[in-house]
Order: sequence, then C-alpha cells, then structure tokens
Amino acid sequence: MGNQVIKRYFEPDIFEMVKNDLKFLIKIIITSGFEYDLQIREKYFNLYYRGNSLSKVTPKPEHNSYEISIHEKFFSETEAEKDKRFTSEPKGAYLCLNISRELLHPFFQIKHLKEFGSNIKNVNYQEEITFEQMLITDNVNRQDFIIIDRQVMDHTSNQRMDLLALKQKMGNDYQFCVVEVKLGNNPELQGDVIKQLEGYVERISKNFEDYKKCYELNFKQKKELDLYESQDKIRNLEINIVDGVSGIIVVGGYSCIAKDRIEELKQKTPDIRILPVWNMIDFSKAL
Repeated sequence: MGNQVIKRYFEPDIFEMVKNDLKFLIKIIITSGFEYDLQIREKYFNLYYRGNSLSKVTPKPEHNSYEISIHEKFFSETEAEKDKRFTSEPKGAYLCLNISRELLHPFFQIKHLKEFGSNIKNVNYQEEITFEQMLITDNVNRQDFIIIDRQVMDHTSNQRMDLLALKQKMGNDYQFCVVEVKLGNNPELQGDVIKQLEGYVERISKNFEDYKKCYELNFKQKKELDLYESQDKIRNLEINIVDGVSGIIVVGGYSCIAKDRIEELKQKTPDIRILPVWNMIDFSKAL
C-alpha cells in the first residue's frame, strides 16, 4: 500500500501533549465566537485569526517543547517580542521560536493574541478571506452541515480547497462537500472556478478511503480537545463518512457583476451548484 495522501490528525503522543496543554487556548477560541480557529495538520496545527494563519505550531513531545512559526510582521512591536523569554530566529519572512510547554500559555495569552491580531488586520487584510471567515462563524453548531477544515491540500497536489464540509446524509452518515468561496468580483468566476471545484471533488473521490480515515479521526480529536464543547448539536456526535462527494461555489457580494458571471457559469456547466449570498437590505426581515 502507498502512503496516506492526507493526514490531518495527531499521532497519539502529540495528541496527549496538546490535549493537556491547549485547554486555555480552546477556551479563548470558543469565547471569541471562533474569530480564532485551530486546525489540525500533519504533526502540527495552525492557529487562525479571522481566517488568516496567525501561526504554525509544531509540538515536540520528545523535547517537551513547541516550535512556533509566525510572520515577522505579525510579531513586530508586540509585548511578546519584548519578552526575553521568547527568543526568535529569522527564517525568511517568518520567525521561529522554540519554547517549553510551560511557556505556551504565556506566549499565547489573550493580550499577545490581540496584538498579533491587530498586526494581521493592518498588514494582511483580504476581503475574500473575511467573507470565508464569516461563513464559518455563521455556520457553527449545525448538525446537518459541519465545516471540518479550511485551506485543504494533500500529498497529490499543492492546490488548496477553500473549505471542506461534512454534509449529513442520514443519521450519523455524512458525505464530503467541497466549498469554494468567491467574491462576486473575482475573475475566477469567469470559468476557472469550475475546473478548480471539479478537480477537488475528483481528488477526494479517488482517495476516498484516505480522506474518510483522516477526517473521522480529525473530528474525533477535535471533540476530545473540546473544540465543539459550545456546540450542543455536535459535541456528542459520532460520524461515519460515506461515499459520495459534492461541491458548491458560494458567491458573496458585488451582485451587479456576479449575476452575469453566475449565469455564464450555469450555461457552461448546468449541473454546477452555486449559492449566491447578497447583502441586500430587506426591511421586512428587520428584528
């Protein structure tokens, strides 16, 4: 058998380590209304702020430490940068820090996170990522549709899916659904997005057993880390991922441009599923 094409879950030694050390961070994530987000990768995890990767964190159980990679512009002129406990080594545009388990909480304390987040907003604002983040936060605590991962790539390709979700088929049976997120003024709506989406669906279908194993374990570990603790509809859920992969394009804003492009896409590929999300002010829906 070949190597698994995707592995976004922790090995047992790493999982036990992060389970003990990340309780404070999980509370921050939940309290923030998921403005912060944690996604499990192979041998590390990404911490996100409003859809932007704030840092890459690699647990080192053999050394009782963590390796943190953070963009120099996110770290610059913060209290964490001034703290002599945190020494960094430049690696291109990123800074690498090796810290002990005991210093993980002081490093990711809420004061530092707010400063990192402020820097991200100043230097890395991207409208489409903001829209993607709103979709994620507005769809938490749903049993019928669970956004399980973001920025998904595997060992067969370096192209990244925007979002990967689990769509409920019946009971505990779920199917993969690839979600491509585009603003209405994105030129990719003129055709490229169809090839992207079809390629992602095909990739998962061809490697279904690897994706199934990966995300059943991913979901299980997130539950055990209490990432779903505030979501009563899924915190006790057991999932079984079954065959059948779908895809959808979610288009937001810029409706004057987007409507024509959506119509062209539907003419080219009638079976393509597109969900427009317009920001129309409708007084009849006012609370």
